[in-house]
Amino acid sequence: MSAVWRAARAAVRRRRAQTFVIGLVVLLSTATVVVALALLQASSAPFDHAFARQQGAHAVAVYDPSVAGQLAGARTGVAAVAGPFGQVDLEATSDARLLPPGPVTVVGRADPGGPVDRLNLWEGRWPSAAGEIVLNQPPPGPGGRDLRPSGNQVTLGGTTFTLVGRAYSLSRTGDAWVTPDQLAALRPTGVQMLYRFSGDVSTKAAVEADLAAVTAGLPPGALLAAQPYTVVKDEVAADVGVYVPFLATFGVLGLVVAVVIVGNVVSGAVVSGFRHIGILKALGFTPGQVVAVYLVMVSVPAVIGSVLGSAAGALSAQPLLSSGFEGLGLDVGIGVGPWIWAAGLAGVPLIVLLAAAVPAARARRLSAAAAISAGSAPRIGGGGVLV
Repeated sequence: MSAVWRAARAAVRRRRAQTFVIGLVVLLSTATVVVALALLQASSAPFDHAFARQQGAHAVAVYDPSVAGQLAGARTGVAAVAGPFGQVDLEATSDARLLPPGPVTVVGRADPGGPVDRLNLWEGRWPSAAGEIVLNQPPPGPGGRDLRPSGNQVTLGGTTFTLVGRAYSLSRTGDAWVTPDQLAALRPTGVQMLYRFSGDVSTKAAVEADLAAVTAGLPPGALLAAQPYTVVKDEVAADVGVYVPFLATFGVLGLVVAVVIVGNVVSGAVVSGFRHIGILKALGFTPGQVVAVYLVMVSVPAVIGSVLGSAAGALSAQPLLSSGFEGLGLDVGIGVGPWIWAAGLAGVPLIVLLAAAVPAARARRLSAAAAISAGSAPRIGGGGVLV
């Protein structure tokens, strides 16, 4: 192996331009692969990814305040629950610059976290005193134009609030949030419970069946309103339905192009080195050692290029995808997961080795003289016969 390593190291030093080209092609191709895989990952059920990150509510139920004391305790089929939160609908006056006129659902919560519906507090802070409010608004995409009206005062039901932050709930559990004490002063008309179920929640009927099991035993009329998460999912799907197929298409094309380019460049580099292969054979290298020399020679720039390319692809994927999904309110947690890093760091070098192994294996069957002549002059053929 020491002879193979010395020969490969000498070939790398001697063919610096070729080594640089291979490394550059691998770097760019690896970056393309990483971005393409991130596109495919993000375009696969973006709502489900964002919903899972926020621990979204499978069902939002609003009860009569008189049964608030009966809502606590374990329920069959419920994996997690949050609440009860006081809720009231207030009218936004026409002079409100931050909200359009009309009814606004205000909910009292002590914090944006919890086991269900973890709000994305993307600006400001959470209310901590009376007269403070947080609005439910999706964050603008990076570099996107902020279309929010200016101002920090909003009037709801005749009460003026100071805007201290903006949060986003993919479950749409409220239009605005205040402290529980503030909500109690506004005289809530309902109490809100948020459920995540442990069974099948793939259809609206399944969620409604789970909710019926939860509300069993409550007095008639205790449940004022309920919304399964599938309603929100269908609305979001209508917005991203056109965007997602383009992401998937570009992701697949990026993978194909990267593989083809790497294969052509590396195999061409090996073919151009047939003369060197003949010399190695003349020096006593076995056919297996000749193949090993070329595999090691292309592995050096391939490994360096894949490491740099994976890092470049990870940095490029984040703003590219965030600008598309965050503008739709989908915090899908764009990032390069371990399997994407593995594809860039191990998958691309493996493609390089396969691309180099095919022509190298073909050259190993040639004699030293045939390999030298194949790398020294083009074959002549196909001409006419002189008489």
